[in-house]
Amino acid sequence: MKPYQEQYIENVKRVMALSDNSGDIPEDVEAFMAGQAEKASEIRQIIRENTELLREHFFPVVDDIVSADEEEIEQLEDFAAHLSEGVKRLDLYLHYMIHNALIAYARRWEKRDMLIRELYQTALALFYIRENLDSVGQRNYSWRMGMLFGEAASYIKIYDEIEDVETRGYIHRSMGNLALSYDIFTEGKKKLRAVRRSIQILQDPIFREKTPSLPWDTYLYKSHQERSTAMGLLRRGENDERLVREVMESAEYVWERQLENSQKRNIPPAMRWRTIYEESQFYCGLQPLPYLFTQLERIYMDRGCSDFSDEGMYGNIFMPAVYSNYIERYPEYRDSKREIVCHMNRNVVDYVHRVPNNQFNDQLLYYLLLYLQNFLEYPGEMQQKDILTKLIVCRNPDAYVFSRLTAQMTRMLMDRVIEECPQLLVGTPGCGSVEETRERRGELLQFAYDGGLLHDVGALGMYRLMLMSARSWMDEESAMYKCHVVTGVRILERCESTRSFAPIAGGHHVYYNGAGGYPSEYNRADNPVQIITDMVSLAAYASRMTEQTTHDTMPIYTLPEVMRQVKQGEGSLFHPELSRIWITMEPQLEQYLQSARKEAYEEAFGLLRGTVPGFRLSPSKQGPYDSPT
Repeated sequence: MKPYQEQYIENVKRVMALSDNSGDIPEDVEAFMAGQAEKASEIRQIIRENTELLREHFFPVVDDIVSADEEEIEQLEDFAAHLSEGVKRLDLYLHYMIHNALIAYARRWEKRDMLIRELYQTALALFYIRENLDSVGQRNYSWRMGMLFGEAASYIKIYDEIEDVETRGYIHRSMGNLALSYDIFTEGKKKLRAVRRSIQILQDPIFREKTPSLPWDTYLYKSHQERSTAMGLLRRGENDERLVREVMESAEYVWERQLENSQKRNIPPAMRWRTIYEESQFYCGLQPLPYLFTQLERIYMDRGCSDFSDEGMYGNIFMPAVYSNYIERYPEYRDSKREIVCHMNRNVVDYVHRVPNNQFNDQLLYYLLLYLQNFLEYPGEMQQKDILTKLIVCRNPDAYVFSRLTAQMTRMLMDRVIEECPQLLVGTPGCGSVEETRERRGELLQFAYDGGLLHDVGALGMYRLMLMSARSWMDEESAMYKCHVVTGVRILERCESTRSFAPIAGGHHVYYNGAGGYPSEYNRADNPVQIITDMVSLAAYASRMTEQTTHDTMPIYTLPEVMRQVKQGEGSLFHPELSRIWITMEPQLEQYLQSARKEAYEEAFGLLRGTVPGFRLSPSKQGPYDSPT
C-alpha cells in the first residue's frame, strides 16, 4: 500500500478504539465525560485528516482510474482488501468504491479476467452495505448488485474461452450469489429460480470435468445454504408444495454436511443450520409444533453467552427473534411461553451491552434490527419501550444522553405550551378542548418525554456509520443514514407500548413548512401528534447542536447560538409559535444544560448497573434457558 493508505488504515483502527464503549461501568462520571470529550476531539481531527488524505491522494486516482499504472492498481487492490479486513470491515463503502473503479479500468483495457473478478467483488461489497437497508425495506443497491453478479455469471456462455481457473471460480460464485440480489419475501420465485440454476450447473459433470480443481462441493453447499434460507417464506405462512420440497431438500443437504464437519473437527453443528433443519422437519409434517418449540429452546440453551462471533450473535439475538415469530403465529402458546420469551429478551440486552466494539459488526446490527422487528411484548412485564431504552444506553451511553436531553427539553417545552398556549394541543388525541388539554397535563408531559426518548431509536441500526466513520460521509452514506427514520417507525409501530410514538420517529427530521428534511413521503396531516413531533424536533436540534462529544466535524454551538438559528428557522424549519416560546425559555434551558449531561450519564450508568427503579438489565440469576459460557 501507499503511505497515505497505511495511514488511513491506522486512523480507522484508532477511531474504532476510541469509539469503544465496552468495558467496566465508570464510577467517576465527570472524568468519563472529560475523557469522552477528548476522544471526540481526537476523532474529529482524524476525520479531517482522513478526509484530506482521500481528497489529496485517493480521489484523483479513482476519478482518472483508466490512466493508473499497474503498480497503482495493485496498491488499490491491497488497500481495498485491508478496508474489508475480517469481521471488522473497516470501511466498506470505500472498499466498494475501489472495486467499482477497477471495473472501469478492466473494461477500458479489456482485461477480461480482472473484469469478472471485479464484478464479483463490487457486487459482494454492495451486499454487505445493503444488509441493514434490507431490514427497513430499502432495496436501493439490489438492482445494481444483481446486474454485477449477473454480468459476471453471464460469462458461463464462453466458459471454454476462459483458461484461468480462478476466473472460472468467480463465474460460478457469481452465479450462486445472484440469488442474494433478490428479496425472499418480494422476489421469492426469482431467488429460487437463480439458486435452482446454480445447483444445476454445479452438479453438471461436464463443468466439473472442465475445471476439476475448483471446490465444487463447497459451491454446491453454499447454494443449498442460500436456498434453505427460504425458510423465511415458510415462517410467514407460505405453503407452496415445491417451495417446501426444495427447502427441505437443501436443509437436509446442509445438515448432513454440518454433521460430517462436526465429527471431523469435533465441534457442534452451527445453530443457524440446526435451526433450519428442525424447522424443515415441522413444515414437511414429520414433527409437530411442540417438538419444534422444544428443539428451538435446546438450540438456544447451547449458545455461548459471551460468544461474539457470528455464531454467538445468531444464537443470542436472532434465535429469540425466530422463537417470538413462532409464538406470534401461534398465539395459543403466548401465555405458556411467557417466561421463556421474557428471559430471552433480558438476555439480548445483556449480550448487546457486552459486545466489544471490535466485534460490533454489520451482521450484529442486522440481527438486532430483525430482533426488534419481531419483538414480542408482554404488557406489565416485558414492554418494548423499556427494552429499547436499555438497548440505547447499553450500546452507546452518548446516544442515551442525547435522547435523554431531548426528552427532558421536550417535556419542558410541553409544560410551557400547556401553560401559555394550550390551544396548540387541541386536536391531539384526547385533547378536544383547552379544558381537556389542561386536565391531561400529566399524561401529555409523560408522552412528550417518552416521545423525545424514543424519537431516534432507528439510529440503533446506524451505530457503525455514526460512531466508527473515520472520514466525512459520502452522499450515498448520508442517504443511508436517512433510512433510520423508517427503521424507527417500523420498530415503534410493532408494539402497543410504543405505537403512538411512531409518527414522532417518522417526522422529526421534516421541516415545518415541508420544503426540506426527510423522508419526502412524510405528510404532516397524517400525524395525529404533529405538534408534539414539532416539539421533539426543536429539542433534538438543541441537544445535538450543543453536544460536546459528537464525532461529527460540524461546529459545536452554544445555546445562544442555537437560539439565533431557531429564530432564523422560525416558520420554515420550526413551528413558528413553538419557536417563539422556545426562545423565551433560554434562561431555563441554560440552567438545565449546566448539569443535564452529567445527570443523564449518571442515569445511563445506573441503568447499566440495574440500580434505576423499574429497570433491570440482566436476570438476577442463571435461568433454565441459560447455558454456561
